[in-house]
Amino acid sequence: MGWLYRDEPIDDPLAYLKTKYNYDCETHTLQTLDGACVRNTVYLAVRSTDKKTGRSLVLAAVILISNTKKHGFGYKDMDESMGPCECACPQRIIRLLSPIADLPHPGYAADWRARVASHHEQQRQRRQRRKLLSVGSIVKLPAATRFSDGTTASEFRVARVRRQTPIFETLDRPGIYYRLRSATLADAAIAGPPDPDVQLGG
Repeated sequence: MGWLYRDEPIDDPLAYLKTKYNYDCETHTLQTLDGACVRNTVYLAVRSTDKKTGRSLVLAAVILISNTKKHGFGYKDMDESMGPCECACPQRIIRLLSPIADLPHPGYAADWRARVASHHEQQRQRRQRRKLLSVGSIVKLPAATRFSDGTTASEFRVARVRRQTPIFETLDRPGIYYRLRSATLADAAIAGPPDPDVQLGG
């Protein structure tokens, strides 16, 4: 299915789509069990019940959304059997889904769920790496990164930690602070502070 649009943006895309996936027709009923909006994607756990057999299955719906004043609200929906590219579905929704073996037409569902699991494992590893960082830790990136002020560097030191977020300074320009994304830190080499009494800029 392609994109469907309405002229005006809406206040709560998640609530709108959760309600839209609750409906009853001649052959089956759909009920939204849970949902989450992650960036520009809505993930739903939807129970489908066959009226003839009474059999119920819970599938994941993956819905791309666009919600702007200029273009209004639009969405493009698919289910997990279609193997959507988006795989940041919260684990609480995955836990509600029927086993793959119970799906009559699983399609690419097993592959999609494996990519969701891999995504969460990567996020867990990134969080663990961030926990290794403390004031004075030295971080060496595999390639230099460039910042908006024109600075290009590959080696940094943790100057401070603010609300569990490390703030970095380059080794040759202490006192000027930068943030590095978790994805940037994923392949970095991390060494502990060379000296517990190290003096940092700022």
